[in-house]
Amino acid sequence: MSYSYPRKDHEKIDNKDISIHVSSSYSDNKLLLSTNTSDSSSQEKQIANQHIIGSCFWSTFIFLINFISSILVINLSKWIYVKHHFPNLTLTTINFFISFFLLLLCLQAKLFTYVRLPILNMIPVSICFGGFIAFSNLSLQYNTVGTYQLIKLQVTPTVMLISWLFFKAHYTIPIVLSFIPVLVGTLISTCYDLQFNMFGLFCALISISFTAIYQILVEHYQKVYNCDALQLLFYQAPLSGLLLLFVVPFFEPISSLKKFMNYDTIMLILLCGIIAFFVNISIFWVIGNLSAVAYNMIGHSKTLLIILVGSTLFHESFNQQQIFGLSFTMFGVFIYSYFKYIRKITK
Repeated sequence: MSYSYPRKDHEKIDNKDISIHVSSSYSDNKLLLSTNTSDSSSQEKQIANQHIIGSCFWSTFIFLINFISSILVINLSKWIYVKHHFPNLTLTTINFFISFFLLLLCLQAKLFTYVRLPILNMIPVSICFGGFIAFSNLSLQYNTVGTYQLIKLQVTPTVMLISWLFFKAHYTIPIVLSFIPVLVGTLISTCYDLQFNMFGLFCALISISFTAIYQILVEHYQKVYNCDALQLLFYQAPLSGLLLLFVVPFFEPISSLKKFMNYDTIMLILLCGIIAFFVNISIFWVIGNLSAVAYNMIGHSKTLLIILVGSTLFHESFNQQQIFGLSFTMFGVFIYSYFKYIRKITK
């Protein structure tokens, strides 16, 4: 015997079934969505962790390149001057063109973007760039590595002095006073240098002037033309090389290069140019991605290692007065870094 429901009852039952089905489907979808969201969050965390690990690895790698190449290029250049007696300005010119060639490869690999800049306006900064590299190398050739490196520390106070005289820049008293031990320590170490060379000192002082003006111009050009240091270097390197080509024949006759045309010297020159390029590339990354204090600390540790390696490699002994001068200089440098750090925090 069959029992038939009224039509309204049928509708109630059907609606109830539909309601249960919809509710069940909604719960299943909600559970599925929750599961997918959980999986998505987990994947995002894994990707973020991988990105952090990759970034740390890359940062460490670039830091090591900058650290090692900076030490190598100074001592290798000194070795080429002292052991192979290769002409200074010629080596500087070759390094400029090697850097330009490698920059072209980097441009093709899209490691940086090309920016069109006015060539004539690039001449002043290229003159300063060529001047500071050429006179730095002359200072390295005629001074001990220790004296060369300590005198380079005077670039920062020179930049501050020029900025104060011509651009009305202001600096706190502690920062200004921190350079007293830097200057005094350098004077003591230089005066008591057993291999003191007056021409080397003259070249070092000219190099400081060129370097200070160059740094101010680079900062100005980057703001005016909205470009980074690497894009600026793409113009500086070939222009500085071309400008030096007009100067080199007056001091280093081309005919004298024949005696240097041997395999060992050529390989060392090419290696020096490649290492110098890595110094330039890595230093732009370090400046752009590390704090100023971290960059300064890297520079200070490199200073000590460069002096240690150079003194050992070229048998440049230190007396007690030089050790005191070096220690006093580094004390001033660390004090300067500390006050710069405090000033940055307060800002």
